[in-house]
Amino acid sequence: MQLIQWFVRFLGWMPKCLKYLLANIIGLYLVYLPTQCKRLTRRNIALAYPNLCDHQRDVLARNSLRELCNKLFDLITTWVRPVDYSLHQVSQITGFDEFQLQSHDRPTLVLLPHIGNWEVFGVWLSQYRSYTAMFRPLRVPGLSDLVLQARERGGNRLVPATTAGARQLLKCLKRSDMAIVLPDQAPKDGNGLYLSFFGHDVLTPVLPYRLAISSDAIVFIGAALKRKHGYEVVFRRMASAEIHEQHEWLTLMNQEIERLVRADPAQYQWEYRRFRNAPDGTLRYR
Repeated sequence: MQLIQWFVRFLGWMPKCLKYLLANIIGLYLVYLPTQCKRLTRRNIALAYPNLCDHQRDVLARNSLRELCNKLFDLITTWVRPVDYSLHQVSQITGFDEFQLQSHDRPTLVLLPHIGNWEVFGVWLSQYRSYTAMFRPLRVPGLSDLVLQARERGGNRLVPATTAGARQLLKCLKRSDMAIVLPDQAPKDGNGLYLSFFGHDVLTPVLPYRLAISSDAIVFIGAALKRKHGYEVVFRRMASAEIHEQHEWLTLMNQEIERLVRADPAQYQWEYRRFRNAPDGTLRYR
């Protein structure tokens, strides 16, 4: 366990040029060898962008896989380096004035999709307001402990990714605190609806709506997107859950996530099986 943590810390403290070199080497492996990651990325992009020609989809897949490798090293760096290092990586902020104005002393739910560097986003936001979020332990215990400790910096609190954890999120919101939820993970049976995302009905978690409607929370979608000189932290306000029924509000949520992804498609986590399950019970791919 200690050996794993030592190795991860070593990767996080490597010079940027060396991390960039290693990321590109791994990227070549993912791009040119028949890996599962490459297969899933290409399949998801083909489903999401049916109007692109084969060459355009291939270019997007290659860029996505290379970005994935760079993101891995960026995530590790965020885990192991001091908070100030991550704060200095943010060079641009969009929508934060409205976020502060609307969320002050109110229950606040932030939806954080799998785009950009979500670890930088959490660290940056913690300097203004701590949050509660779900955490599913990683398969490697030593790495899981390191990530847990990194995310709890700044007074943040992590709860289990279970029904009990969801209840703790609701309690947090009812105290007018802030919670962060991942809105684009495929939920377990009974906890999701099939709603449109990039033109396909995909299993969408209902937890964001239930938390928002039960706590009267103000909801924002957030991301930390890679730019030429650091990261841009973005906030986009969601419509109030109280004036929409569940199906309609969650459809709007997917549309907002899709709009964010279409602006920076290479930064989305395309290797995730987001489109696999179809409403009729079949699988679009294995």
